[in-house]
Amino acid sequence: MSMVNLKDLGQYKEMFTKYKQLDKKLKSLVIRAKEWTYMEDWEEKPQVVIDISWEMKIKDLHINDEALSTPSRKSELENLLIAAIQKAQNKAQEVVAEQTKEILWVDTNDLAGMMSGGLPGLG
Repeated sequence: MSMVNLKDLGQYKEMFTKYKQLDKKLKSLVIRAKEWTYMEDWEEKPQVVIDISWEMKIKDLHINDEALSTPSRKSELENLLIAAIQKAQNKAQEVVAEQTKEILWVDTNDLAGMMSGGLPGLG
């Protein structure tokens, strides 16, 4: 059994504090994705708008009445929904990775290695 020294405990405490800061910041994060725009009053309007959390949970979905007014375009609308969800998920993953790196100074690609024994005192 390995012993953890006080220096390692200080590093763990610092990392935990940074993790709490990251968690707080990410909880308020909402990513918005828009698909398929049309012109209304000389302004582009999205047909589909999706808001998604950093946890990849859909928070809000808006489908413009214009998109619903043409039943023959149902499959097109379904494809737009899928595209908007995928766009929002990809953007959320990018933002989470950026925020993690900014706050924890850790590249999310390196987290797996750290959790498998790369942290001081855990190896």
